Amino acid sequence: MNRLLLVFVACTFALPSFAQTDSNYVEPHFDQYKIYLPKPAKEIQQLLYEKDCTPINGRISEEKKSIIIENYLPGSKVHIKVFYLDGTDDEFVRSPCFIDPVIL
Repeated sequence: MNRLLLVFVACTFALPSFAQTDSNYVEPHFDQYKIYLPKPAKEIQQLLYEKDCTPINGRISEEKKSIIIENYLPGSKVHIKVFYLDGTDDEFVRSPCFIDPVIL
């Protein structure tokens, strides 16, 4: 019984300290984001926010295997139409979990 009481008291005082958050926390901001492509690209034909079709500034990376986005709003889906080096094209949507920040 004493052990149970000791565990209860320890948890009562220890857990609230883990639940506290830092009120000065600031969400990190990145200048660029990256969307990986399945094969090397030649040209971006469309790069838009899926929700309202607003254009997004983007370019093909030097290695041609990803798209670098300049003004991405985190948490938004992106509609992409791309022309590949092998002559094929593709149109798809990337959700936010597939859009990575570029850390310099």
